[in-house]
Amino acid sequence: MADTTNPKSFEEIVEWAYTTLPQKIRDLPDFPGIQLVDEPPADVLEDISNRKKWRRGTELLGLYSGTLRTKRSFTQVKYAPDLIFVFRGPILRCSKGDLRAEVKRVVWHEVAHWLGYETEEQVKALGL
Repeated sequence: MADTTNPKSFEEIVEWAYTTLPQKIRDLPDFPGIQLVDEPPADVLEDISNRKKWRRGTELLGLYSGTLRTKRSFTQVKYAPDLIFVFRGPILRCSKGDLRAEVKRVVWHEVAHWLGYETEEQVKALGL
């Protein structure tokens, strides 16, 4: 088992989770970067907590930031790169023993959002 108190070990788990994605998805030229962050920013949590379906106190494990692949236009000007954020603290607090499986689920879940599955229901229907 990896030493989860060591940020480098957690980073290695995120890298492993990325390698479990199908090669054809990883090879897409516009695949977003994956950034590991200790905690979600307060303004992001505040914005999400104002949404109707988000229960206060719910941990945010990951986040896709960008334009859904299915919503892009060839004339669209990019202002910021698409990124997938993986939040170390919330994952460690919510993990029920199988940290690798939890990180993999978060990475795959956010990749599904990037691919165009907008709602949590659509993503869950994919098993991600």
